[in-house]
Amino acid sequence: MKFTVILEPEEVGGYSVHCPALPGCASQGETLGEALANIREAILGILAVRRKQGMPPAVETPEAVAEEIRRVLADRAAERLPLTIETREVEVPAEVAV
Repeated sequence: MKFTVILEPEEVGGYSVHCPALPGCASQGETLGEALANIREAILGILAVRRKQGMPPAVETPEAVAEEIRRVLADRAAERLPLTIETREVEVPAEVAV
């Protein structure tokens, strides 16, 4: 299973990254690779908690991702930061996501 994540370059270097399909799932890293590894670990942790608590599987929709991108860009514009972000897909084993 794949989750879209949004990476935001920080003013002082590194990246903040979060997963729109899992509210509150965020991390960071000094490099792109580190940020992606850290958000993958955060996704796995949240999915494990959701499964343990009997919560329904996480569902990602294109609309939710697009809305989050709009929100992130608006926030960056309000803070006068460059409107540069990236999206990537992070893959986790399907059995973990259920």
